[in-house]
Amino acid sequence: MAHSCKNYELQGYRRPDGSFGFRNHVLVIPSVHCANKVVERIANTFIYGTACQTTDTSVVYVTHQHGCSELSYDARQTRDVLAGTGANPNVAAVLVVGLGCEGVPAREVADEIKSRAPYKPIEYLTIQETGGTEKSIKKGIKIVQNMLDKALTAVKSKGTLADVVLGTECGGSDSFSGLSANPSLGDASDIVIQQGGSVILAETTELIGAEHILAARAVNAAVSQQVMDTIKGFENTVIQAHADIRGANPSPGNIEGGLSSIEEKSLGCVYKAGNQLVVAVKQYAQPITDIGLTFMNTPGNDIEQLSGMVAGGCNICVFTTGRGTPTGSPITPTIKIASNSQVFQSMNDSIDLNAGTVIEGKRTIQEVGEEILDYMVKISQGTRTKAEINKQNDFSIWRLATTV
Repeated sequence: MAHSCKNYELQGYRRPDGSFGFRNHVLVIPSVHCANKVVERIANTFIYGTACQTTDTSVVYVTHQHGCSELSYDARQTRDVLAGTGANPNVAAVLVVGLGCEGVPAREVADEIKSRAPYKPIEYLTIQETGGTEKSIKKGIKIVQNMLDKALTAVKSKGTLADVVLGTECGGSDSFSGLSANPSLGDASDIVIQQGGSVILAETTELIGAEHILAARAVNAAVSQQVMDTIKGFENTVIQAHADIRGANPSPGNIEGGLSSIEEKSLGCVYKAGNQLVVAVKQYAQPITDIGLTFMNTPGNDIEQLSGMVAGGCNICVFTTGRGTPTGSPITPTIKIASNSQVFQSMNDSIDLNAGTVIEGKRTIQEVGEEILDYMVKISQGTRTKAEINKQNDFSIWRLATTV
């Protein structure tokens, strides 16, 4: 079992509610897909303009295809993800842009963010009320400039691993993932929890076949049952769809990388969560409130999973990959770690760390686990992840039903 007496001193933004941000961004977010272009143009004025910005404090945005023509529970999920994203401690201020006639109104999203993070500057506008596209862009730029000016005055303070809400993720896995990158991340996860922090394990479909292992690690019988019910429930949904999960999970790339079945993939996937007890089970995008290991019910889809964890409060993410992926969040630094040296070299502009050295016998799982934690410290000090350098602002909401 991992244990480190080393103190990892972080630098970040202490929020009035006690939460901790590795970043301090101003977020522009649409409540509905009809506002995507206005949001993009407001944000890009700053991203590609001359406004003063830093690694920690800059203007970021997302777009999505939701917010209207959704059944009630899908609309609720959309609102929860948008609100959770705005409330994330890596966000200093939020402008919500709506059209004005959508099913998930901008005002409701702004109010929900404010209720979760009362200390933040939150504003909203609607394109219809403002008088069209150009007027909305001009108004939005003025609002965001004021938010950015204020955010740039924030002063960093010290933090520890107890301030970490670590999201764990694996995407484009191969046969080495369960032998190098995932166990190394598991080692880092254990140390985060041992030092008072929180870790999220997600990707429910990638736990099918390993549910008994996770359930056996639950803190009590009730949590154990929740683990089993959640994973079996997802499996039953797939079965009831009368579709073959093979080809979707494992994906063609997983199979080409040497993974033969969903069970084999799951047995490697679960290593990301180390050896600590599962203390809670949360539904998609719900706030992470427990110290220790929380299992969040998400799809295996990389970007839907990442967006759900970030909406739950994940302030840093470590993403293992065997095939390579550029994925990253607009607000939560996402550290990419390769399971083999070949992909680390071939996709070096997208991947931060290499666990292929474990396969080669050059380093131990524990040494790579420590490297992950050391890199988290660097990220807190202002080092940018490859995904941040590449301006990866991936964002997608798990859709539960059909569009209506």
